[in-house]
Amino acid sequence: MPSRADTERLRLAQEGVRALLLRDLDAFWSSLNLGDAARTRDALLKYVPLLVKQYGESAAVVAADWYDEVRATEGIPGRFRASMMPSPYQDAAEPTARRAAGALFTARPDDALTSLESAVGKYALAAGRSTITTSSSRDPQSSGWQREVRSGGCDFCKKLAGRGGVYKEATAHFAAHGHCHCAAVPSWDANAPEVDASTYKASERKTTPTHDLATNTDVTRTTEQLRSTLASLEASAAKFETAGTRARIEELRRQIAAR
Repeated sequence: MPSRADTERLRLAQEGVRALLLRDLDAFWSSLNLGDAARTRDALLKYVPLLVKQYGESAAVVAADWYDEVRATEGIPGRFRASMMPSPYQDAAEPTARRAAGALFTARPDDALTSLESAVGKYALAAGRSTITTSSSRDPQSSGWQREVRSGGCDFCKKLAGRGGVYKEATAHFAAHGHCHCAAVPSWDANAPEVDASTYKASERKTTPTHDLATNTDVTRTTEQLRSTLASLEASAAKFETAGTRARIEELRRQIAAR
Protein backbone atom coordinates (compact mmCIF):
# COMPACT_ATOMS: atom_id res chain seq x y z
CA MET A 1 0.00 0.00 0.00
CA PRO A 2 1.30 3.52 -0.77
CA SER A 3 2.83 5.40 2.13
CA ARG A 4 1.07 8.30 3.79
CA ALA A 5 3.55 10.66 2.13
CA ASP A 6 2.83 9.19 -1.31
CA THR A 7 -0.92 9.47 -0.73
CA GLU A 8 -0.59 13.08 0.36
CA ARG A 9 1.47 13.83 -2.74
CA LEU A 10 -1.38 12.50 -4.89
CA ARG A 11 -3.93 14.51 -2.95
CA LEU A 12 -1.93 17.72 -3.37
CA ALA A 13 -1.57 17.05 -7.09
CA GLN A 14 -5.35 16.64 -7.34
CA GLU A 15 -5.87 19.90 -5.51
CA GLY A 16 -3.45 21.58 -7.90
CA VAL A 17 -5.61 20.46 -10.83
CA ARG A 18 -8.72 21.71 -9.05
CA ALA A 19 -7.07 25.07 -8.32
CA LEU A 20 -6.15 25.61 -11.97
CA LEU A 21 -9.64 24.61 -13.07
CA LEU A 22 -11.29 27.06 -10.67
CA ARG A 23 -8.91 29.78 -11.80
CA ASP A 24 -9.90 29.27 -15.44
CA LEU A 25 -13.60 29.04 -14.65
CA ASP A 26 -13.41 32.25 -12.64
CA ALA A 27 -11.57 34.05 -15.44
CA PHE A 28 -14.12 32.90 -18.01
CA TRP A 29 -17.00 33.97 -15.79
CA SER A 30 -15.45 37.41 -15.37
CA SER A 31 -15.44 37.81 -19.16
CA LEU A 32 -19.19 37.18 -19.50
CA ASN A 33 -21.93 39.77 -19.77
CA LEU A 34 -24.41 38.71 -17.12
CA GLY A 35 -26.85 41.25 -18.48
CA ASP A 36 -27.41 38.95 -21.45
CA ALA A 37 -28.56 35.78 -19.71
CA ALA A 38 -29.28 33.77 -22.85
CA ARG A 39 -25.89 34.43 -24.42
CA THR A 40 -24.11 33.73 -21.14
CA ARG A 41 -25.97 30.42 -20.81
CA ASP A 42 -24.99 29.39 -24.34
CA ALA A 43 -21.36 30.27 -23.65
CA LEU A 44 -21.35 28.15 -20.50
CA LEU A 45 -22.91 25.20 -22.33
CA LYS A 46 -19.95 25.19 -24.71
CA TYR A 47 -17.22 26.03 -22.23
CA VAL A 48 -17.97 23.81 -19.22
CA PRO A 49 -17.72 20.44 -21.06
CA LEU A 50 -14.40 21.55 -22.58
CA LEU A 51 -13.12 22.61 -19.15
CA VAL A 52 -14.05 19.25 -17.63
CA LYS A 53 -12.41 17.38 -20.51
CA GLN A 54 -9.20 19.44 -20.38
CA TYR A 55 -8.65 19.15 -16.65
CA GLY A 56 -9.99 15.61 -16.55
CA GLU A 57 -7.18 14.65 -18.89
CA SER A 58 -4.70 16.45 -16.64
CA ALA A 59 -6.02 14.63 -13.57
CA ALA A 60 -5.76 11.29 -15.40
CA VAL A 61 -2.15 11.93 -16.43
CA VAL A 62 -1.19 12.88 -12.87
CA ALA A 63 -2.90 9.77 -11.47
CA ALA A 64 -1.39 7.36 -14.01
CA ASP A 65 2.13 8.70 -13.49
CA TRP A 66 1.67 8.50 -9.72
CA TYR A 67 0.38 4.92 -9.90
CA ASP A 68 3.31 3.74 -12.01
CA GLU A 69 5.85 5.53 -9.82
CA VAL A 70 4.45 4.17 -6.54
CA ARG A 71 4.14 0.66 -7.98
CA ALA A 72 7.83 0.74 -8.88
CA THR A 73 8.80 2.19 -5.49
CA GLU A 74 6.87 -0.56 -3.70
CA GLY A 75 8.74 -3.17 -5.74
CA ILE A 76 5.60 -4.82 -7.10
CA PRO A 77 6.59 -7.65 -9.47
CA GLY A 78 5.47 -7.92 -13.08
CA ARG A 79 5.11 -5.34 -15.82
CA PHE A 80 2.07 -3.09 -15.74
CA ARG A 81 1.19 0.43 -16.81
CA ALA A 82 -1.73 2.41 -15.40
CA SER A 83 -4.62 3.11 -17.78
CA MET A 84 -5.67 6.76 -18.12
CA MET A 85 -9.45 7.07 -17.97
CA PRO A 86 -11.87 9.84 -18.97
CA SER A 87 -14.22 11.40 -16.45
CA PRO A 88 -17.35 9.27 -15.93
CA TYR A 89 -19.17 12.59 -15.61
CA GLN A 90 -18.14 14.01 -18.99
CA ASP A 91 -21.62 13.57 -20.46
CA ALA A 92 -23.14 15.22 -17.40
CA ALA A 93 -21.13 18.43 -17.81
CA GLU A 94 -23.45 20.14 -20.30
CA PRO A 95 -26.72 19.24 -18.51
CA THR A 96 -25.20 20.41 -15.25
CA ALA A 97 -24.18 23.70 -16.86
CA ARG A 98 -27.69 24.13 -18.22
CA ARG A 99 -29.20 23.48 -14.81
CA ALA A 100 -26.83 25.94 -13.12
CA ALA A 101 -27.49 28.55 -15.82
CA GLY A 102 -31.08 28.77 -14.67
CA ALA A 103 -29.87 31.19 -12.00
CA LEU A 104 -28.82 33.63 -14.74
CA PHE A 105 -32.49 34.42 -15.28
CA THR A 106 -33.07 35.29 -11.62
CA ALA A 107 -32.04 38.09 -9.30
CA ARG A 108 -29.06 35.96 -8.18
CA PRO A 109 -27.07 35.18 -11.33
CA ASP A 110 -23.87 34.49 -9.37
CA ASP A 111 -25.56 31.38 -7.99
CA ALA A 112 -24.78 29.80 -11.36
CA LEU A 113 -21.06 30.16 -10.76
CA THR A 114 -21.26 28.74 -7.25
CA SER A 115 -23.10 25.66 -8.57
CA LEU A 116 -20.51 25.15 -11.30
CA GLU A 117 -17.59 25.56 -8.90
CA SER A 118 -18.97 22.66 -6.89
CA ALA A 119 -19.62 20.39 -9.86
CA VAL A 120 -16.78 20.87 -12.32
CA GLY A 121 -14.01 20.12 -9.84
CA LYS A 122 -15.70 16.85 -8.93
CA TYR A 123 -16.21 15.97 -12.59
CA ALA A 124 -12.61 16.63 -13.61
CA LEU A 125 -10.99 14.92 -10.62
CA ALA A 126 -13.19 11.89 -11.24
CA ALA A 127 -10.97 11.12 -14.25
CA GLY A 128 -7.96 10.80 -11.96
CA ARG A 129 -9.84 8.71 -9.42
CA SER A 130 -11.18 6.46 -12.21
CA THR A 131 -7.64 6.06 -13.49
CA ILE A 132 -6.59 4.71 -10.08
CA THR A 133 -9.63 2.47 -9.52
CA THR A 134 -9.60 1.04 -13.06
CA SER A 135 -5.86 0.44 -13.01
CA SER A 136 -6.21 -1.28 -9.64
CA SER A 137 -8.79 -3.67 -11.07
CA ARG A 138 -6.60 -4.41 -14.13
CA ASP A 139 -3.30 -4.77 -12.30
CA PRO A 140 -2.70 -8.53 -11.81
CA GLN A 141 -0.90 -7.87 -8.51
CA SER A 142 -3.48 -5.52 -7.04
CA SER A 143 -6.12 -6.65 -4.56
CA GLY A 144 -8.26 -3.58 -5.26
CA TRP A 145 -8.29 0.05 -4.14
CA GLN A 146 -8.81 1.97 -0.94
CA ARG A 147 -10.38 5.31 -0.17
CA GLU A 148 -8.05 7.62 1.75
CA VAL A 149 -9.83 10.33 3.72
CA ARG A 150 -7.95 13.43 4.77
CA SER A 151 -7.94 14.57 8.38
CA GLY A 152 -11.25 16.21 9.16
CA GLY A 153 -13.09 14.43 6.36
CA CYS A 154 -16.90 14.37 6.44
CA ASP A 155 -18.98 11.47 7.81
CA PHE A 156 -20.05 10.47 4.30
CA CYS A 157 -16.44 10.02 3.18
CA LYS A 158 -15.44 8.25 6.40
CA LYS A 159 -18.26 5.75 5.93
CA LEU A 160 -17.18 4.99 2.38
CA ALA A 161 -13.58 4.50 3.52
CA GLY A 162 -14.86 1.29 5.06
CA ARG A 163 -12.43 1.35 8.03
CA GLY A 164 -9.47 0.77 5.76
CA GLY A 165 -11.13 -1.97 3.73
CA VAL A 166 -10.42 -2.56 0.04
CA TYR A 167 -12.90 -2.27 -2.81
CA LYS A 168 -12.31 -5.48 -4.74
CA GLU A 169 -15.26 -5.55 -7.13
CA ALA A 170 -14.34 -4.20 -10.57
CA THR A 171 -17.71 -2.41 -10.76
CA ALA A 172 -17.16 -0.43 -7.55
CA HIS A 173 -17.38 3.34 -8.04
CA PHE A 174 -15.59 6.15 -6.22
CA ALA A 175 -18.37 8.26 -4.75
CA ALA A 176 -17.58 11.94 -4.17
CA HIS A 177 -19.36 15.14 -3.25
CA GLY A 178 -18.72 18.52 -4.80
CA HIS A 179 -15.62 19.51 -2.83
CA CYS A 180 -14.36 16.06 -1.90
CA HIS A 181 -10.66 15.86 -0.97
CA CYS A 182 -10.45 12.06 -0.75
CA ALA A 183 -8.05 10.01 -2.85
CA ALA A 184 -8.25 6.53 -4.35
CA VAL A 185 -5.09 4.48 -3.85
CA PRO A 186 -4.22 0.92 -4.95
CA SER A 187 -3.67 -1.94 -2.54
CA TRP A 188 -1.23 -4.74 -3.27
CA ASP A 189 -1.97 -6.56 -0.01
CA ALA A 190 -3.56 -9.90 -0.87
CA ASN A 191 -4.75 -10.23 2.73
CA ALA A 192 -6.38 -6.79 2.97
CA PRO A 193 -9.97 -6.97 4.26
CA GLU A 194 -12.74 -6.14 1.81
CA VAL A 195 -15.28 -3.40 2.54
CA ASP A 196 -18.64 -4.80 3.52
CA ALA A 197 -21.63 -5.02 1.19
CA SER A 198 -23.37 -1.98 2.70
CA THR A 199 -20.38 0.20 1.80
CA TYR A 200 -20.60 -0.92 -1.82
CA LYS A 201 -24.28 -0.05 -1.89
CA ALA A 202 -23.72 3.37 -0.32
CA SER A 203 -21.07 4.10 -2.93
CA GLU A 204 -23.38 3.13 -5.79
CA ARG A 205 -26.19 5.34 -4.52
CA LYS A 206 -24.00 8.44 -4.37
CA THR A 207 -21.72 8.22 -7.38
CA THR A 208 -23.50 7.79 -10.70
CA PRO A 209 -23.83 10.75 -13.09
CA THR A 210 -27.58 10.13 -13.29
CA HIS A 211 -27.92 10.41 -9.53
CA ASP A 212 -25.72 13.49 -9.54
CA LEU A 213 -27.95 15.27 -12.04
CA ALA A 214 -31.14 14.21 -10.35
CA THR A 215 -30.05 15.52 -6.94
CA ASN A 216 -28.18 18.66 -7.98
CA THR A 217 -30.87 20.90 -6.52
CA ASP A 218 -29.47 24.38 -6.13
CA VAL A 219 -26.36 23.57 -4.12
CA THR A 220 -25.85 27.27 -3.49
CA ARG A 221 -28.72 27.40 -1.02
CA THR A 222 -26.87 25.97 1.97
CA THR A 223 -24.29 27.79 4.01
CA GLU A 224 -22.24 24.59 4.20
CA GLN A 225 -21.86 24.50 0.41
CA LEU A 226 -20.97 28.19 0.28
CA ARG A 227 -18.28 27.66 2.89
CA SER A 228 -16.93 24.64 1.02
CA THR A 229 -16.74 26.64 -2.20
CA LEU A 230 -15.04 29.48 -0.35
CA ALA A 231 -12.43 27.10 1.10
CA SER A 232 -11.62 25.73 -2.36
CA LEU A 233 -11.30 29.19 -3.85
CA GLU A 234 -9.08 30.35 -0.99
CA ALA A 235 -6.83 27.32 -1.56
CA SER A 236 -6.73 28.20 -5.24
CA ALA A 237 -5.92 31.84 -4.52
CA ALA A 238 -3.03 30.83 -2.28
CA LYS A 239 -1.30 29.46 -5.38
CA PHE A 240 -2.87 31.23 -8.35
CA GLU A 241 -4.51 34.43 -7.13
CA THR A 242 -6.12 36.75 -9.67
CA ALA A 243 -8.21 39.88 -9.24
CA GLY A 244 -11.28 37.92 -10.30
CA THR A 245 -10.64 35.17 -7.76
CA ARG A 246 -10.17 37.70 -4.97
CA ALA A 247 -13.43 39.45 -5.91
CA ARG A 248 -15.24 36.10 -5.94
CA ILE A 249 -13.90 35.23 -2.48
CA GLU A 250 -15.13 38.54 -1.08
CA GLU A 251 -18.56 37.98 -2.67
CA LEU A 252 -18.85 34.52 -1.08
CA ARG A 253 -17.85 35.93 2.29
CA ARG A 254 -20.61 38.54 2.00
CA GLN A 255 -23.16 35.87 1.10
CA ILE A 256 -22.19 33.73 4.09
CA ALA A 257 -22.25 36.70 6.47
CA ALA A 258 -25.72 37.62 5.27
CA ARG A 259 -27.19 34.22 6.17
